[in-house]
Amino acid sequence: METLLACGAHGVAVVSTDTSIPAETTLVRIPRQSVLSTKSSPISGLIPPNPYGRGAQLSLALALAVEIANGERSAWYGYLQSLPREIPGLFWAGGAGGTSTARWLNGTEAGRLSRGLEAEIEEYYQEVALSVFCKLRTPTPTLDAFRHACGLVSSRAFLVDAYHGLSMVPIADAFNHIQENHVHLETDYDVCPECGSLRQCLHDNADSDSGPSTETPDTDDAYEMVSNLGIPPNAEIFNTYGETLSNAQLFVQYGFVLDVNENDCITWSRDELDECRDSALLDALCALPWRCIGESELVHVERDETRRFSLNGDASISHSLWLYFALHLLHPRDDSADDLVPILEQLFRHQLAFEQVGGAPLGPSDEDDHDDKPAPFGFIPKLAGLLARLCRSRGMAIGGGRSTAELGDILDTLPADNPTRMAISLVLTERSLLDSCMASWEALSEAVSGMHSLAGR
Repeated sequence: METLLACGAHGVAVVSTDTSIPAETTLVRIPRQSVLSTKSSPISGLIPPNPYGRGAQLSLALALAVEIANGERSAWYGYLQSLPREIPGLFWAGGAGGTSTARWLNGTEAGRLSRGLEAEIEEYYQEVALSVFCKLRTPTPTLDAFRHACGLVSSRAFLVDAYHGLSMVPIADAFNHIQENHVHLETDYDVCPECGSLRQCLHDNADSDSGPSTETPDTDDAYEMVSNLGIPPNAEIFNTYGETLSNAQLFVQYGFVLDVNENDCITWSRDELDECRDSALLDALCALPWRCIGESELVHVERDETRRFSLNGDASISHSLWLYFALHLLHPRDDSADDLVPILEQLFRHQLAFEQVGGAPLGPSDEDDHDDKPAPFGFIPKLAGLLARLCRSRGMAIGGGRSTAELGDILDTLPADNPTRMAISLVLTERSLLDSCMASWEALSEAVSGMHSLAGR
């Protein structure tokens, strides 16, 4: 292997030696039996199964917390010594930043993520972890110790295969993360979920009368870190953190932010919006293709349920948010979804026409002759006004009452790797997106009003 581990001011890193490394080179092979998972844990039978999502992270954190508490008695003791004692991004888990950083994140996407995580962690600790700890001879980990284990899992665990699932993988987590990564973890995911076998096993033939498999045992039972591009000599080698994470997610999970991140977004929950007159109607309308929306610069089709009511990194609102306020303005109409679709499509086509430079609303020849259709001259300014107010309200709720200029001045006094600086940069990014969205809709409203004035002459 033409790499070596190095320890510096920022912890463990992996760097290349004096020789360059070509793409598709295996840098390290990691035996499958070396990983720590809920299946390989000595307390596997005590951990409630949670194969996916946040539950999987909490279950693995439970296994990890027990191994840390076991100290030198743990089979993973050597590996555990390489794990950081502080986790910069997870200030709520005892890392750098503390409450001073958390204060700046109030109302931001990162603040929501960390607040939701902390509540889930405390609930799991009280309702699940403590009951497991009571059955062990190991010293009971404190809530802070369990938070720390959760932080390690959140920032370092890998989904490896159908048996182990989410796991702590020695060596693989020594690679730091960056967007333009050099390596990735390769695994055979499709193993037997019951026993982890890479080969045919009894679980594959539970209903078969055939005898045991005569295949040669697989001796290649390892995970591999493989280069996906050429690596120059004497350079740090980076892994990927995922290509779809926003800066809020990166900060909470890994403790850093990118200067520019196209995955940034601002979301609203249904609870934050006024209750919709008919949730089922909104759901039915949101599920439709809405191909015409692809032509807009102000609205985009968003199918990610976690970003249903959102503003993306281009300051474009999700189609669900547009439909939400469109239905609000069409209230108290009692149309069905089928009746509303042509009305909404026609209104959106008018909006597209106004979005274009020098655009004009569709003429009478372009419309069906329905007297009950809402007039675009009234509808679009009202919609723009609602969206502008939504953005203005969110912008005022973040930043601790400081103006954008004041936040910029504070930012300039802090070092680049300071968690508070990163938190303030998140606030400034969200303010910028909100201001841009608000300005776009206000400009559209002015264009429509101006066109209406000309039409009235």
